[in-house]
Amino acid sequence: NANLELRATVTYPGQTLANICGYAQNGREYALVGASKGLVIVDVTDPVNPVNIVQIPGPDNLWKEIKTYQNYAYITSEGGGGLQIVDLSDLPSDNLQYHSYTGDGIITGQLNSIHALHIDVTKGFVYLYGSNLYNGGAVVLDLNADPFNPTFAGKFDQLGYIHDGFADNDTLYAGHIYTGLLSIVDMTDKSAPELLGTVQTPGKFTHNAWLTDDHKHILTTDETTPSFLTSYDISDPTDI
Repeated sequence: NANLELRATVTYPGQTLANICGYAQNGREYALVGASKGLVIVDVTDPVNPVNIVQIPGPDNLWKEIKTYQNYAYITSEGGGGLQIVDLSDLPSDNLQYHSYTGDGIITGQLNSIHALHIDVTKGFVYLYGSNLYNGGAVVLDLNADPFNPTFAGKFDQLGYIHDGFADNDTLYAGHIYTGLLSIVDMTDKSAPELLGTVQTPGKFTHNAWLTDDHKHILTTDETTPSFLTSYDISDPTDI
């Protein structure tokens, strides 16, 4: 724990916690906590005295994942209910607008459980991974017209189930955990993605991916024991 100092602890009796995300607005900082009974929003502006603001009800499930885009939080759960969207603009009020997206167009009412998500903040699309649709491949939603009401834009299911991934500037870096592959996909045309390249990660159980700021390297881990961080040169996505 080099260069870290514990300032406070918040506990949630009777609940498990699965994921956490940060959000800042109007000079205040918030922790978005993935509790099993729903998203908990905590004001951590004063790190010694964190204050629970509200818990947004959600599927009672141990798994949650959270990302933000503009003034919205997007929450996935394996407990079903689709993609929950919370408007954070009225914080620190505890009276926040929220609803769940379960699909539109050709997937109307079909989106239920979702394992993970990532947001291409450059282009304004949310990528959903490990859902009940398309054998768990990436489901892509457009946030540009109305981030509170996404619309279905396309999918990438060519290589099957995606456990987690990173998306930026219409490029998807996907972790296919069961086949042990990391893939790089051109998502410019959401209706016809182009697979650029793949590589097998050392543990053959690819858990995740994160792009470095120079966009020339990708970091992955395998969800195995023992494990370690792996870095790949992706300057040429066809030759990782």
